[in-house]
Amino acid sequence: MSGSEKLPFCRADIILIILLAVIGIVLSGYIFLSPKGEGETLEIRQNGKTIMTLPLANDTQKTITGPNGGSNTFYIKNGTITMNSADCGDKTCIRTGTISKAGESIVCLPHRLVLTITSGDAGAESTIPDAIVK
Repeated sequence: MSGSEKLPFCRADIILIILLAVIGIVLSGYIFLSPKGEGETLEIRQNGKTIMTLPLANDTQKTITGPNGGSNTFYIKNGTITMNSADCGDKTCIRTGTISKAGESIVCLPHRLVLTITSGDAGAESTIPDAIVK
């Protein structure tokens, strides 16, 4: 190596890269490993009316039967909600997977059923628009 060649990284660059990597790992751990909100609940709506509200803190399994006879079974486990069976034709609600954050929903259109996680903060979700129409 001759004296005129420049190294691709200097010591300050390496320290900066290491610092940014450590900050990224710490923030990722905080986001993914932080406990669920104490006051989060599952709001169950059918035909636009709230029929049940359940706390996410308690593990449970429920079956909801609609007015047309269709049924959906979901479970709450460790603060997450999963639809595990439905007798609708398209099964989109099952393919939605697991939800765990305030504002997320599982929807079964044939049975007109909506499961939504709501936050314990009274005004937290009121500032988030459902849709923007022009």
